Amino acid sequence: MPFVLGVVSRKGGVGKSTFARAIAIQALIEGKKAAIIDADPQATSFKWSRRRKEKAPAVVQLADRTLADLVAELKGRGAEFIVIDTPPHDQPIINITAEASDAALIVTQPYPDDLQEVGVPAAILHALGKPAGIILNNTPPRAHALTMARAALTAFPMATCPTAITHLMSHPYASAEGQTAQEREPKGKAATELAEIWTWFNSSIIVS
Repeated sequence: MPFVLGVVSRKGGVGKSTFARAIAIQALIEGKKAAIIDADPQATSFKWSRRRKEKAPAVVQLADRTLADLVAELKGRGAEFIVIDTPPHDQPIINITAEASDAALIVTQPYPDDLQEVGVPAAILHALGKPAGIILNNTPPRAHALTMARAALTAFPMATCPTAITHLMSHPYASAEGQTAQEREPKGKAATELAEIWTWFNSSIIVS
């Protein structure tokens, strides 16, 4: 059965689009036909796809379409794993994305200004009964901030992924080339982290 994942964040600048692309590429690596719906008016993921040499994953803009229509269209084209990349600061699209998704991941950085914005999407997803989890992104290695962030996130009714995504230059360098970090450096630290997140997501979120 095709699976739809919403990637959400109420705060901008947390690396949500970078993560949305990376998880879609991880699905490709795992043998699934992946696609991305870019629901952000800034069209960050769509512009990334224009820099990309590979044809997969398909990246389509929401524009004036509805999420339900685009999800149905991509499923009809054979997509097995569809990622919805949402805009920040937009509560209505978080609701609509949650309703259109089978599960959702909230992306946040480990700092107070970011963590305080997790509550709204967490409450929406919990109210809708959607399987959901939290991804810590752009984290400093072995820093006290990460420990404090994990403690703060226990206040929300969903699991935080045990693997955090370390702040590495491989992510922006890969994006500039229309790639993701695990494509640019398949044996690098980012590739290991993203593979671990994929395993956690499939074992802890999809089955929950």
